[in-house]
Amino acid sequence: MAQDTLEAGTASAAFLHELRKQLALRRSEFSEVQNFSPARLATLEEQLAALGPMPESGTEPAEIAERRMILAQEIKVLNAPRLRAREAYKQADGLIREIDATLSAKETENLLQLRPSPIDLRLWPVAVLQISEKLKSLVGSVSTAWHTPVLRDKAHDQLSLIVALLVAAGVLLTQGRRWLARALRRLSRSEDAYGVDLALYLLGLGKLVNVLLCVFLVSRAWSISRLYDFDLSVLLQASPGIVAPFFIGRWLATQLCPIDETTRSVLALPSGSRVQARFWIRFLGVAISAMIFMAFLNSMGDFSSGTVAVIVVVLVSIAGVGTLQLGGLLWRQSHGSQAATGAEQVPHRIVVRLGQGLAVVAAICIALAVIGYSYLAIELLMTVLLATEFLGILFVTFEAVRNAVAMLSPDRNAGYDSLAAVVVNAALILASLPVFALIAGVRPSELMELWSTFQSGVTLGEVQLSPSVVLQLIVVFVIGLLLTRLIQRTLKIRILAKTKIDAGGQNAIVSGIGYFGIFLAAVVAITYAGLDLSSLAIVAGALSVGIGFGLQNIVSNFVSGIILLIERPISVGDWIEVGGNMGIVRKISVRSTSIQTFDRTDVIVPNADLVSGTVTNYTHGSSVGRIIVPIGVAYGNDTRKIEELLLPLAEQHPLVLKDPAPSVVFQGFGADSLNFEIRALLSDINYGLTVRSELNHQVYEVLTANGIEIPFGQRDIWIRNPEALGAVRSEPS
Repeated sequence: MAQDTLEAGTASAAFLHELRKQLALRRSEFSEVQNFSPARLATLEEQLAALGPMPESGTEPAEIAERRMILAQEIKVLNAPRLRAREAYKQADGLIREIDATLSAKETENLLQLRPSPIDLRLWPVAVLQISEKLKSLVGSVSTAWHTPVLRDKAHDQLSLIVALLVAAGVLLTQGRRWLARALRRLSRSEDAYGVDLALYLLGLGKLVNVLLCVFLVSRAWSISRLYDFDLSVLLQASPGIVAPFFIGRWLATQLCPIDETTRSVLALPSGSRVQARFWIRFLGVAISAMIFMAFLNSMGDFSSGTVAVIVVVLVSIAGVGTLQLGGLLWRQSHGSQAATGAEQVPHRIVVRLGQGLAVVAAICIALAVIGYSYLAIELLMTVLLATEFLGILFVTFEAVRNAVAMLSPDRNAGYDSLAAVVVNAALILASLPVFALIAGVRPSELMELWSTFQSGVTLGEVQLSPSVVLQLIVVFVIGLLLTRLIQRTLKIRILAKTKIDAGGQNAIVSGIGYFGIFLAAVVAITYAGLDLSSLAIVAGALSVGIGFGLQNIVSNFVSGIILLIERPISVGDWIEVGGNMGIVRKISVRSTSIQTFDRTDVIVPNADLVSGTVTNYTHGSSVGRIIVPIGVAYGNDTRKIEELLLPLAEQHPLVLKDPAPSVVFQGFGADSLNFEIRALLSDINYGLTVRSELNHQVYEVLTANGIEIPFGQRDIWIRNPEALGAVRSEPS
């Protein structure tokens, strides 16, 4: 039927919309069927795989061949509905695209159709007559329904519910404002300007919602009474949407241009312009509601093209004047743009550009309506006004979000311009894009089509990546990662800290469990999401080659990091020297190792340098280490006495090991001194510099007390030609 309808090309837009709706339902059913994989099918495929591949010779035992044929036939039968659903899905999807193209062509043709110009005054009496007759019929339908006994009896049966709805609307209308003010009393009385602004926003928004809810309750009560005809029922159902722009305009007028001149304004208009801006914003709210009402009236009134042209030129002229006035008011603020600095400069530019756009669009729409392009004029003006109104809502909401974040932050000013406020406002912008698309004329069905395409995702080989699959993948992986971190923390604090394993070994165990946990979380997440990555083996092979050439250093460092954790030539807390840098190992990560020097600077060393290069580890496996203290004494001293004086100094130090015992070595005869060395093993080499300094102090004290001189280099200078120097001094200056 859909194919025949499209080939005939005579269907109306309403029929095509209904046809598309039905096709979309069928397509969703086909999608579910083709993606459905029964458990029986998986079992059969496993049974077939258990038989092994077909022999290269093509001959196998009859029993196995028969079993293989039976399993293949059962798999084929189970796959048949999926294949038929896949074919039907493609057919329905193609028909939907054809219908969308047809509807777009019809809408474009309707917008560009030239109708009678309203300049022809003969059209006006007819237009007034048709509009008045339609309004009379709507009013008369209520009287007719009331005088119909059946309808009156039905209304009488629902009287209690109707009265309850009307009473609820009356209570909300009279008491709702007081309840809202009471709920926000503490916030509105705050001395903080951010709290006051937020309270004003919430109070105004609450009043708006309260009024729209009252309208909905009244329209619902009228709908229950059945005192209307079909046309009036359409208006009753649409009444909240018809009056919403009017009340939103009133709310935006007070939010964008507050009555209190001391209150901050989003538009940053001067005091004298706020009154005019409030008036024209409210005026445009009334104009938008009137245009929406007349659009519904036109859809049910079967008006002539001349009447439509008259209605459009009146509405566009009224709304266009208001748009011109508001646009000019915003445009004129460009004179004060030089005074705006810093953060105010960008929103001020936006306001000025918005005013320019409104003025230009209003002039164009009035000209189009006068010429006769009625639908194009009213659609363009309606789109711009609705988009501007929604943009105003966003501006006000952005400011409220910043005020709310400021109230929740310890530092109000920092919170007002914080990253959290920017992120929330960015999310609001993304969420508002579908609304702007609907305002711009995009059909809801087209948005649903985009959403359906987004949900279906993309196909990579045999893998279907959709948002739900990606979300499942991320959630499971994050849960696995959090569990890994919890296990690591428990091991490090609760278990390993109570064992005799050194700090380096504990770090190796914790890091190894972390790597294994991340790998396991990734595998579990991929499996849970139902991704079959076997079809991506070729792609993975190509990526591995690319990794081998382009990321070989990173891979080398990663493998070296694993080797360091397993082999443990160095550990966290070791004192090492590599590449001319000496310090304590603080962290061994996947790619590099962090060393903290004795100057308290961090040196990041690639793991590959630690594995393939030469590393000096002063505390590997043990903190025992040797120090050497060189000493020089003057010639003429008793070397045996020097040894007797120095050896007790090393033996009496608490950090020097008794076994092996320290020693004093007479190294030899230097140019200026007799050279000795104190050699001692320390229980903790990390204190080597401190022990060496202390021994130097004690050596100096002992040698000085015993009158032993510590020599220093002395040189005699011989001048070969002193007579030349004397001649130079005797010359007159």
